[in-house]
Amino acid sequence: MDLPKRVITEAPNGSAKPAVLPAWWKEIQDAAWIDYERLPMPSRKDERWRFSDLSKVALNGCTAGVPVAAPALADLQGYFSSGEAPSLLFANDALLFSRGLSPEAREKGVVFAPLLEAATKEADLLQSHLFQERVGLGAEKLESLHRACATAGAALYVPAGVELAEPVDLSFWMTEAHAATFPHILVILQENARARVHLRFSSTNPRGGFACSVQELFVGPGASLDLLTHRNWAEGVCSFDLASIRLSRDASATTFQLNQGGSYTRTESRSRLLGPGARSVMLSATLARGRQEFDQRSFQEHVAPDTKSDLLYKSALYDASRTIFAGMIDVDPAAQRTDAYQSNRNLILSHDAEANSLPGLEILANDVRCTHGSTVGQVDPEELFYCLQRGIPLAAAQRLFVLGFLTDVFARLEDGKIKSALTEELEASLR
Repeated sequence: MDLPKRVITEAPNGSAKPAVLPAWWKEIQDAAWIDYERLPMPSRKDERWRFSDLSKVALNGCTAGVPVAAPALADLQGYFSSGEAPSLLFANDALLFSRGLSPEAREKGVVFAPLLEAATKEADLLQSHLFQERVGLGAEKLESLHRACATAGAALYVPAGVELAEPVDLSFWMTEAHAATFPHILVILQENARARVHLRFSSTNPRGGFACSVQELFVGPGASLDLLTHRNWAEGVCSFDLASIRLSRDASATTFQLNQGGSYTRTESRSRLLGPGARSVMLSATLARGRQEFDQRSFQEHVAPDTKSDLLYKSALYDASRTIFAGMIDVDPAAQRTDAYQSNRNLILSHDAEANSLPGLEILANDVRCTHGSTVGQVDPEELFYCLQRGIPLAAAQRLFVLGFLTDVFARLEDGKIKSALTEELEASLR
């Protein structure tokens, strides 16, 4: 793994101006640089990087703040023009297009804005939350690098008792080869608030780059959050996505990930159930092709009694692709009557594909129900033979099996419109 001592924060030709940060934010950045230089490089000797191909994790030659070329700008304008939901679209960490909240939402005190704008205008609100969480599942060095570089992103604040009628759309694009981006998403839901967030990471340029994003999600008592993330980076992109969610009493959160593009993708997801009645659902559907590697780490942390978590990660692997899943259910001594479930399922579609699965439990309470499981298998030869005998080509038969395999993950989504859209996009990518 080859990382520079300091990432360039301005394009070489000077066309991208560095952001002017509040003093307290600048202090966080300075401290993060110290942490970044102090922390060791990830190593295969570290259990948290077991099975990972660190040769794919490279940052040299990548530059932050790269200007967006005119052709890409036109493409993104066309993409953004559809829809009416509150939206922000970033490319190479620059905000290009935005659509604000409805007047009714603003009157109720909802804040939805680019991160830097929100941190400047709502400093009292954001300062106690922004950059306060640590995921800590192996990528601490990359997490420090993110804090040292991040200036782009979005903040969503929903006051107590307010429900957003429309989902909030956030898009982060990479348009130039060897660009580096550091998106940051902060969501704060007060008591009994409700929000849905749709998050997309994608590319207009087919060549590589580097992305390191962080999500800090705070769900207050009785509040509800649905977060859907679609990653479809271009071939050659190395990306990290680190997410931490804190759930208070009777809070609920459903997070869904659809992983498709990129060369190497590592996700780390920590769910902290801090109050009685808290509920967390963690879903993931991964389509791995070529020589892609998807490295997924999760941590279900039960701190309070009477909490529930449910994790279902599924992967379909073609060609010489690789997946890694390492999950842990952690139950504190005080977390009696915990109900936790963890399942990782892998469908192998090639003799050269490789799936690694390491589910785990650490239980320190005695009145719990915790189960975990993992499967790695191929398509049943008899079922495949049945399709071939009826004139269904091999590729078409595999596509049907993949769609059927991933169906129960998509079925867990409550939003029928977004479920249909994602299913259609997955089907199109399999043709």
